[in-house]
Amino acid sequence: MLRLINPRLLAAAAIVFLLAAAAAAGLIWQVQQHDVQEERARVTGLTKDQAHALETSLERALSASYAMAALVRQGNGSITNFDAAAGQMLQFYPGVSLLALSPGGVIRSVVPLAGNESAIGFDQFRDPAQSREALIARDTGKLTLAGPLNLVQGGTGVIGRLPVFLEDAQGKPWFWGLANVVIRIPGLLESARLPHLVEQGFNYELSRVHPDSGQKQIIAASSSTPLVTPVQQDLKLAYGNWTLSVAPVKGWGDRLGLGLKVLLGLLFSLLLGYMTILIGNLRSHQEELEQKVTERTQALAKANDDLAGREALFKQILDTSSVAIFVVDMEGRITQANQRMAEMFGYSRDALVGYEYVALVHPAERELGRQRMLALLSSAVPTVDVDRLYWRADQTEFWGHLTARRFYDANGEERGLIGVIADITARRTIEEKLLLQNELLTAIVENFPGGISMVDADLLMVAHNEQFKKLLELPDSLVDKPVVHFEDIIRFNAERGEYGPGDTEQQVAAIVERARNFQPHQFERVRANGTALEIRGMPLPGGGFVTIYIDITERKQMEEQVHQLAFYDALTKLANRRLLNDRLNQTMAAGKRSRLYGALMFLDLDNFKPLNDLHGHEVGDLLLSEVATRLKRCVREIDTAARFGGDEFVVMLCDLSPDRPESAAQAMIVARRIQTALSAPYLLTRQDGTAAATVEHHCTASIGVALFIDHETSQADLLKWADTAMYQAKAAGRNSIRFHDSKA
Repeated sequence: MLRLINPRLLAAAAIVFLLAAAAAAGLIWQVQQHDVQEERARVTGLTKDQAHALETSLERALSASYAMAALVRQGNGSITNFDAAAGQMLQFYPGVSLLALSPGGVIRSVVPLAGNESAIGFDQFRDPAQSREALIARDTGKLTLAGPLNLVQGGTGVIGRLPVFLEDAQGKPWFWGLANVVIRIPGLLESARLPHLVEQGFNYELSRVHPDSGQKQIIAASSSTPLVTPVQQDLKLAYGNWTLSVAPVKGWGDRLGLGLKVLLGLLFSLLLGYMTILIGNLRSHQEELEQKVTERTQALAKANDDLAGREALFKQILDTSSVAIFVVDMEGRITQANQRMAEMFGYSRDALVGYEYVALVHPAERELGRQRMLALLSSAVPTVDVDRLYWRADQTEFWGHLTARRFYDANGEERGLIGVIADITARRTIEEKLLLQNELLTAIVENFPGGISMVDADLLMVAHNEQFKKLLELPDSLVDKPVVHFEDIIRFNAERGEYGPGDTEQQVAAIVERARNFQPHQFERVRANGTALEIRGMPLPGGGFVTIYIDITERKQMEEQVHQLAFYDALTKLANRRLLNDRLNQTMAAGKRSRLYGALMFLDLDNFKPLNDLHGHEVGDLLLSEVATRLKRCVREIDTAARFGGDEFVVMLCDLSPDRPESAAQAMIVARRIQTALSAPYLLTRQDGTAAATVEHHCTASIGVALFIDHETSQADLLKWADTAMYQAKAAGRNSIRFHDSKA
């Protein structure tokens, strides 16, 4: 028979529902906002990393323009080997697709030429699309970056233009033309790994403000759809401002998760409202039952009335409970079980009555369960509170939390045990996942090829890996203490000289003060032992920061090797022609300001070929190396000794004297010092099989000297003067010194 629900009960249930729904909505809103903030913080860090990578790729690629400008200046506007030089340069500038020179703004030289023939003859000052920014580069004298542009050779890209200015005979600069570096946009994006953002579920947009229109100009975008409230990061470029914008493809926040949270909130609110009704009905039903029992059993004793009410209430509680409740006798067999227990184990309630309790325990833990039950029955232990693996009727397992204690009747006699089992399978699954994730994170941190440290908002170190201790050579006694302060690490480094000379406490105070700002930072530091480290720090939500330490010693050594190969002779370690020309140009420019003379000496070894013919090139190389060593001893630090080729050497002296005769006298002193040093006997030891053989050789040098000041002549003529004077010295009988006569 249907029963009407009390209106007050309905009103109470409605109020409970509304209050629960409001609380759930507020909680869901806070969680959602927190998730979005965390995601934006993560995306902000990712965007900064990508922007930095893009800045690095652009700066590295555009630096090729300065190398081309140096070639133009070395040749005084005439370049005969541009194709070969530019071809080699492309190998050192990944991301650059084309190098071009445009004297007067018209492209005349392009490398590579294949596929770019249409660019030859292109006038950058007359093209409507490029003239504006080309003129800006010429007029400002600064490197500019234009794009995106439709390239003459096809495709789109950005073009870096560096104006090149030469000096005329009076020393006045004049515009020679432009050094152009073309970077194709797809290659630029790939070098900065921007396309990988899409694989990670993000859309990006790279844009700039056009210098003419002032409007936003999209350089590249992963999607034509506008980004929704993206994270933006400005690229710090000296030649224009670019902006990188990033936003998740599916938008901010987890919409599916939000829907599930809302649904769970509604279900929870409904459940509370329904429980309010159940509790109200339960109370009403209890009152009705008590009234009926009173009317029908007035002859019974009050004790029987109370007992009947308790039994009825106990049965209601058992049947509405969300956990399994059972009673076992002194022999360990179940005497009572509620409906939830039947559902939990897959048996009927009747089948459970008389069933041995330990038979419900997983076979692997059954014997242990039997021992604990017997201990509880024998009063060896007062209670049992344990997580246990149970066994269902269908031979499947689940985790349950058992709470059990001894059960006494009304007379105080022990009758067995009463137990409660809660299904905790879901909780255990979550705990196992969290444990696995923690182990995985620990494995990642410990196997990271660099050092990692984490500091909280109070500047206490909360985590680090072994590489952190190894790279910074920190003792276990310092970093493995229960409480490690960031300041302790800094002070330890300062005391052993890691930050250079200075007051230790001032160094520590300055570094700790910067750390309290919790700002992203990246820099390189060379430790006292020579190890080069790249250090990156990122702030953590709520304060603190995580720092990564990467050993870049090998990379720095490789960069130094590249520099040595580019500017120094591989055999003698002296400056090569390229470095000599650069330093000669600098010295001539400095002479214009200081009005001090310089001298250029051209040396050719006498009797070098007979040594090569008689003993081989190995001994000849030993002689050339020894000559280089003696030359370096004869000149100052500010002077330059270079190998010009074969057995020819060049020595450049700078900052001699404003008086020409005095400068000539100073140059003669150095030339005679070199003459004396080179004429001393040479003991050259070579490996002849397994034995070492020593060859004694006497060698002299013919030296030609040319004085110069300012840019009174070109580098080529100056070298020719010194070379001519050297041949005059050879003609005079070798082992001689001759000066170029400017009046001859």
